[in-house]
Amino acid sequence: MNSLHYEVRIGDVADVESDLLLLKHAEKFYGADGAIASRLLASGICADGDLAVSPGRFALVETGGAIAPSRVMFLGTPRLPEFGYREMQQFARKFIAVVGQEKLPVRTVTTTVHGPGYGLDSGESLQCLIRGFEEGFAEAPPLALERIVFLTRSAREQRTLLAALASLQRPQRVAADSDDARQITGRRAPTDGPPPRVQAGSGGLGWGDGAAIEKRRVFVAMPYSDEFENVYEFGIYPAVRNCGFICEKVDETHFTGDILLRIRQAIETASIVIADLSEARPNVYLEVGYAWGNGRPVVFLARKGESLHFDVSTHRCLYYGRFTQLRSDLERMLRGIEAAGEVQAR
Repeated sequence: MNSLHYEVRIGDVADVESDLLLLKHAEKFYGADGAIASRLLASGICADGDLAVSPGRFALVETGGAIAPSRVMFLGTPRLPEFGYREMQQFARKFIAVVGQEKLPVRTVTTTVHGPGYGLDSGESLQCLIRGFEEGFAEAPPLALERIVFLTRSAREQRTLLAALASLQRPQRVAADSDDARQITGRRAPTDGPPPRVQAGSGGLGWGDGAAIEKRRVFVAMPYSDEFENVYEFGIYPAVRNCGFICEKVDETHFTGDILLRIRQAIETASIVIADLSEARPNVYLEVGYAWGNGRPVVFLARKGESLHFDVSTHRCLYYGRFTQLRSDLERMLRGIEAAGEVQAR
């Protein structure tokens, strides 16, 4: 039986060719899902009601050249605040079940990684999707599917996703922007002639199925700017992931939905909160106060030379300069907090 190969590429989902583009409908359309739905509606391929599928159901659209992928599947999911890591795994598993159920002759699938626009850990999100794809592929009848390509428009995000993909230790499955042609091997799914332009249906996997994600979470409160994105990517994120935590941060410049609600939820479910107090941003201090109010341990960071406000000045703070030193010092501090028994699963 053939195996699945995974890639992470920079590209627009509308412009990258594939046999099928996998998207979601979370009671509403967001981001890339909404952009593709609008393109399809504008082309006259389908009507408004065709794509708005409920959780557990799907709409399969033949694009007719309106976009680069030959087909688009919208898979209905729970609403966005309820679409977490476990649901991502179920989403991927259910997609494979539908491919087998409908006998779809797809070899290459493109899709996106949910999470960066909703304050979730994109690396963890990608790994949950891959686990779901692998589970579904193991359970499905023989499929033609060989390759799944995750698309992002951000070079920074691509680096994070590639690192998460590499950490799964499946060396032959890691690729970035490769243009090599791959020969399909293994058994192929049969076809039953040309499908109608729009198909709808449901698979057999419910959203209540599947094991919960048990990893502990760290929420990061910090200023919003490109400078601090580097602090997060090269200093904070790898330290947190090396300690086995999920690392979550809400970025108001890319966020989809109610940002204050998401911040509250993230703090309430976090085992630790990391707060970068550089530049004394009011939002960071407010998030620290909310974390304290909910009994969460807080790790303070600041750039070297920064002065802290009086209400936190007596607390230990990790001052950083080089990102490599920050990563090392923060990892050591997190492991110390864990060893002291101050970290509990939420």
